[in-house]
Amino acid sequence: MGAMIVFDSLRQRPTWLLMGLGLISGTLSAAWGETFTLGGLQPLGMVFLLDPAALPIGFFFGAALGLGMALALRKAWAAILVPVTTIYAWSAAVHTAIRLQRNSGDDAHLVAASLCAGAVGAGVTHLGCALFASNLRSPWRICVTGAVGAAAGLLFFMGERKMLDERLLYVIWQPAVAFCIGLWLPPGPTARNTDLV
Repeated sequence: MGAMIVFDSLRQRPTWLLMGLGLISGTLSAAWGETFTLGGLQPLGMVFLLDPAALPIGFFFGAALGLGMALALRKAWAAILVPVTTIYAWSAAVHTAIRLQRNSGDDAHLVAASLCAGAVGAGVTHLGCALFASNLRSPWRICVTGAVGAAAGLLFFMGERKMLDERLLYVIWQPAVAFCIGLWLPPGPTARNTDLV
């Protein structure tokens, strides 16, 4: 009974629910994301076009968003499909950064890589969540999430240049993107979008 009261309270505030879960996943990513290794992840890494060492970061954020979307919208499939799309978003961000930065290492390429990777990761994540909530399908809302992701993506540049701890990228980027996605989710248990489930 107490758990239901907590879940209903969280459903009334999807923005804070997603941001809080994003902060948890960002903290886990910062603490263990780059050092957490599981044997035998090579095949799974190939599916997501990622090095197995990079999988935990996408997994943590995907699990957080999947849980948040499933709780906020009462759609169980979100808990499965949102993590998959989020891991692909993480993969797209990683590959965007690699291709734009190349081996030049100069500040201009690194800033471009940071901005674009942040925007791509946020935009693809937003689109994955939009499968379950038509409120998220507005181009304007996707652009806002992408812009916030790009701005937070500059932390990659700052981390690479040792201006700050590079793990702050996860602690700030993940809850910021989750907050933007949650902004347009309808509050309350009556929010029953039936677009895809």
